[in-house]
Amino acid sequence: MATIGVGIGAAVGLRYGVQPLPNRPGDLATITDLFDRIATAQGGRADTPGNWPADRAALIAELATQIYTFQTTNNMATVDGAIDPGGGTLRLMNQLASDPPLGATVASAPGPYDQNYRSVSPWFAAPASLDGSDPLMPTQQQTEYSRRLICVTGSSIRWFGVVLPTSVGDTASSARPLIFFTPTPNQHPCDDRDYFSFAGGWPSLWDDYTDRIGGLLCASGVNQILVLPFYQTGQTYNLGAFMSDWQDVVVAVINAAVTDINPYYLSGTYSFSSIASASFSNGVGVHQRFNSGASGAQAMTSVLFDLDGGAQTGGSHWAPRGGIIYRNLPPQGANPQGSRWFVGGRWSLFDRFVDPLTSQYSHHACSQYLLTHGLSLFGG
Repeated sequence: MATIGVGIGAAVGLRYGVQPLPNRPGDLATITDLFDRIATAQGGRADTPGNWPADRAALIAELATQIYTFQTTNNMATVDGAIDPGGGTLRLMNQLASDPPLGATVASAPGPYDQNYRSVSPWFAAPASLDGSDPLMPTQQQTEYSRRLICVTGSSIRWFGVVLPTSVGDTASSARPLIFFTPTPNQHPCDDRDYFSFAGGWPSLWDDYTDRIGGLLCASGVNQILVLPFYQTGQTYNLGAFMSDWQDVVVAVINAAVTDINPYYLSGTYSFSSIASASFSNGVGVHQRFNSGASGAQAMTSVLFDLDGGAQTGGSHWAPRGGIIYRNLPPQGANPQGSRWFVGGRWSLFDRFVDPLTSQYSHHACSQYLLTHGLSLFGG
């Protein structure tokens, strides 16, 4: 049974079928996760977890119906289709939600994508060209890595990508995790309704980020293993249990991936004492919430990278300790300014050598070409 009760900030559902409630995104994610862990015979959805509408209005309507079902199944004194913070319905849900043991297994290659050994030659911005205001210099390097899709039970995030650079190999036991937060998945697009089966757009998201960020990590030569948490869009404001059990989850997913790649790379169980973390675009919001709110994350972060989070709607002004910040804005005066590098208007050489549309889509270029610089200088 559940060992740690979860809470919500405001009421969820549709009271008596007519009264609108706040239904905050993070609270919706918390309640759907609880229902997914409650047996169907007890008014939950454990038989079909993750099968919730992506559309907000449809989700609220379906959730209100599920709350009625839960309340009537359990003969509750109040049957109103609503869950209040600290209320009886939430207390009973916490009591009935099962806590499956934490586990991580290698899943089949997603969709049409190969997850075994790969040899690629990623382009990236030459680290020496980042300072100043001259055009960024494209360069590339032959890299090799293996990647895996990992399925996790017992935590709030089910799917992870892991990339092991071939150069790490025998030093995997001492390698630091690089935890990378993608932008909200519905931009890819990935539908939360396909999350449990990792179907639809999810395999493409896995392929894109393991290949793109994995290649940049390999090119840097640092002793790190890439870990990509693939969270649902509905979890953007609340990563659930991952905020408390993330260290155990990271150990489990790296153990599963590395052992599958080569069981001789690890002597005993993998462990780590520090991490690097990174994000692109509006992934910076999840990244910031993880860094500031996940148990022990801030203290264990040796360095973190923000790849143009300032371009998200509303912008980001996050400047944490140990943060290396990239902004897709033209340099004004000295560059860098402290730990901020400005790259806007400097992509013209990439148009000629790499991609003729790089300057047009230079925000996207920040995730494709910049991380090697940060890892090379600060991520060892």
